[in-house]
Amino acid sequence: MPSYLLLLNAILGFMATTGCGQSTCCNNGPVYCLNATKDVWLEGGSNKNSYGLIIGKHPEYPKKRSLVQFGDIPSQCGNIVSAKLYLKYWYSHKASWQNITNINRTVQVHQVKQDWTESQATSTHRKTGIRWSKPYLALDGTDANPNTLDTVIFPPTKPWLQLDITEAARNWKNGEENYGVVIWATNENDDGWDIRFRSREHSTDKPFLSIFCN
Repeated sequence: MPSYLLLLNAILGFMATTGCGQSTCCNNGPVYCLNATKDVWLEGGSNKNSYGLIIGKHPEYPKKRSLVQFGDIPSQCGNIVSAKLYLKYWYSHKASWQNITNINRTVQVHQVKQDWTESQATSTHRKTGIRWSKPYLALDGTDANPNTLDTVIFPPTKPWLQLDITEAARNWKNGEENYGVVIWATNENDDGWDIRFRSREHSTDKPFLSIFCN
């Protein structure tokens, strides 16, 4: 295996365990670490810009999706070898009165194509007075790219959920507007425990993007 891939695997393994906030491996190339600049979960008609990110659905409540956006790719990064998004798993919610069991969820991530405001975005609007093409973003090339960047099965084997968004990071570096990504569960209409992650409001366990360059 080439030496740069050995280095990449070692760094990603360390970060998946510790998170970007506690590591010093990724502040200066060839691995760059970008914390989230905006994040919000979408549920119903009110803005959910608060502590935590949520996907999935539990009984008596609407389904949930989450948006995360990062800063610009550093100019020092020449060629993007990989870009991994990390979300710190928090817990799966179950109300005490609900007789439901936990279910596995297939998590997917797509590149967002429309600008959105963290303090205004809802399931129906990306900004005050400006709607998404469809509720929760249309995954057809209007609100978000139809191509799935990555698919993973939840729960993960490590405390940080890792999603490969290399294609989106390369698109941003090549001049496409960076509006972040949308994260959702393919069985989001099925009742079960929802999945909650730490948001950028957390003191240490913020969502982060690890970019490996050469």
